[in-house]
Amino acid sequence: MLGAQSPYWRLSAWKYRLDRSPIEAVNDPDLGLVLVDSERGETLVMYGEPSRGVPALQNLLGQGIVPARTMMNREIYGALDADLRNHFGPNWGNAWDFFWTEEPLPAVDNSDRVELLRSGSEELKAVEDEVREALLASNPITSAIEHFDRLDWFILRADDGKIATVMGSTQEEGMSFEGLGTIPDYRGHGYGGATMVGAVNLSLEHVSHVQFGVWSWNEGAMRLYRRLGIHHDGGMIIGREEPFENLQDMA
Repeated sequence: MLGAQSPYWRLSAWKYRLDRSPIEAVNDPDLGLVLVDSERGETLVMYGEPSRGVPALQNLLGQGIVPARTMMNREIYGALDADLRNHFGPNWGNAWDFFWTEEPLPAVDNSDRVELLRSGSEELKAVEDEVREALLASNPITSAIEHFDRLDWFILRADDGKIATVMGSTQEEGMSFEGLGTIPDYRGHGYGGATMVGAVNLSLEHVSHVQFGVWSWNEGAMRLYRRLGIHHDGGMIIGREEPFENLQDMA
């Protein structure tokens, strides 16, 4: 489902790190669109059918609007001509897919051992260096490193007592996850899936839903999340003036 009735739009996933009122907005069954002034300049987010999205972009082009950053579903992107791709890019990359759930997941081995450490809590302060070290070792490309102090953290310890897996989260209307990573020495033992299940189920004790994005090249992770029972709601791509780094090579 595309448009303002989709889970991506209905759950306000487009608002992530955009805390200002939209300059322009469309909330139609076949198109959700917002233009927001952010710290990085104007940001355009779109999610909908190409038959509505392309004319909306042509209208913005006619108004002379040049967002610093554009994010849209890949169905719209695939329908753009060269002029629109250049105007709202010209560089495109960091494709990612949206996942969500409003229902608890079936337990798996070790999912009941997942801990939630709230930002600023004494529990997190006591192990903060250990959590940071685990994050850097397990997911060096995540933006959660930059935002570490603002996030709550889920951790799962291995049988030897050391942190095997970490994941950051932000609680707003729902719980948004970022930065899931398993330290290389502990991969292949189910700790990543157990952390996701435990984090989802702990989160749903406090909020109505959980949402997160996954890099589109990470097909193994997406297969895992679908197998765990988490819903997949389409893919996004980002346009901006500066080129993109190849994050897959850096992971």
